[in-house]
Amino acid sequence: MHVVATFDHSNFLELAITDLKQNGIEKDSICAIPVKKITPEIQLLDSIHGADGQSMFDVASILGTIFMLFGVLWGFLWKWGPIIWGLIGLGLGFAVGFAIKYFIYFRKTKTAITKGRQAEVVLIIKCEKEEILIIEKVLKRHFALAIGTKQ
Repeated sequence: MHVVATFDHSNFLELAITDLKQNGIEKDSICAIPVKKITPEIQLLDSIHGADGQSMFDVASILGTIFMLFGVLWGFLWKWGPIIWGLIGLGLGFAVGFAIKYFIYFRKTKTAITKGRQAEVVLIIKCEKEEILIIEKVLKRHFALAIGTKQ
């Protein structure tokens, strides 16, 4: 039988291993594997293979339309005329909207990735069927994040 548990990298892990040894589990039957945290690459635009459900162009389109409207309205008074100033307003509004969404998106995804507890060490214990209850009790007492058994 195998018992698998996940722990934060803390003194509770060391205490759990020591407690397991004191309860008769041999040192060769305990395996602790540190796990590296992987931060996923944040992609700016969606691709055909994956999408995160965030639209980067909604605010950009709205602000581009508003700035274009003002460019056309005021373009009648300015030198280059309403068409050129409308296009300049469209480009400027789109860029401002895209920049706003970009900073909001990356701030939100950065905090979402780093937020929450994640297991850092996986503890695998090889034992007999009769020892499972003792091992689970020891692991729970030392604040294991998750416990699983496999025959």
